[in-house]
Amino acid sequence: MGRVAANTKRRPISSRTRPVKQRAPKRASRTTVAFSPSAIEIVERFREATGLSMSEAVSELIERTEPRPARIKIVDGMPMADIPMDGEWVTTSDILRAQAEIG
Repeated sequence: MGRVAANTKRRPISSRTRPVKQRAPKRASRTTVAFSPSAIEIVERFREATGLSMSEAVSELIERTEPRPARIKIVDGMPMADIPMDGEWVTTSDILRAQAEIG
């Protein structure tokens, strides 16, 4: 009996490479979490105050607990506030006005 070779329509090895697809940004995962009644109350208050969905409120509260680096740096032995310069300049008159408002 003879052998019949099936046509697998394979491409040569050199033509098998495909262009690399760009991966989509990682989507939020879903999971079920059990909260204590006091935690639910905190999330509900935050959700109502901000207008966020329950999921967004929980995410925001978790992200807010992440420690952030200190915004104080030492320059020539003096502690300085490390303020990003993306807004307006803080002037002496701004500081004096703020001090006057405090009392």
